[in-house]
Order: sequence, then C-alpha cells, then structure tokens
Amino acid sequence: MKNIIIAIIIGLAVVSPLNLNNSYLRCSDFDTVVVKYGEDVETIASRYTENPEQAKELVEAIIEINDIKSERDMKAGKRLQVPVQAKDSNKIQVASR
Repeated sequence: MKNIIIAIIIGLAVVSPLNLNNSYLRCSDFDTVVVKYGEDVETIASRYTENPEQAKELVEAIIEINDIKSERDMKAGKRLQVPVQAKDSNKIQVASR
C-alpha cells in the first residue's frame, strides 16, 4: 500500500508541471455548453478562439475539467464546463501624454 501511494505521488509530480503553462486550467470562469449531435471537443473549442495554439490548450482543458476519457463520453445532451478567459479589452488602460 505504501508503495502505491509513493508511486501516485511521483506520478503526480511528473505529470502536474505539464499543465502549468495551460492558462485555461487556471480559469475561474466557465460557460456551460450542451453537446449537440455530432460535436466534438475541437468543435466546441473553436467557438471560443480562432488561435490554433489557444484552441489546442482549450481542448486539453475541456477534456481534463470534464474528465473525458474517449469520444464515447461526448454524447448529445451532455453538459460540459468550458473555461473562459477574460478578454484584454477588460483591462484598464491608462492614457499617456
């Protein structure tokens, strides 16, 4: 039992840093999306960004947050939590002279 716990801790230590650069996994705001027939995670992610690199990160985040293991988990009617990043336009801009 002790060896299993140690193996899990080591596994988490190795895997956890891989997602530190994915800003979608640090979001605190989420949209709830209902999957339509024929949709996949990539289709849903493309609604939120046109940037290919951001879309890839968003797909990874949607899969992790919603514990999607395979395409069979993507059934019509399933509710997914989609992380949403704040837009840059929400930042305060200071005028300069």
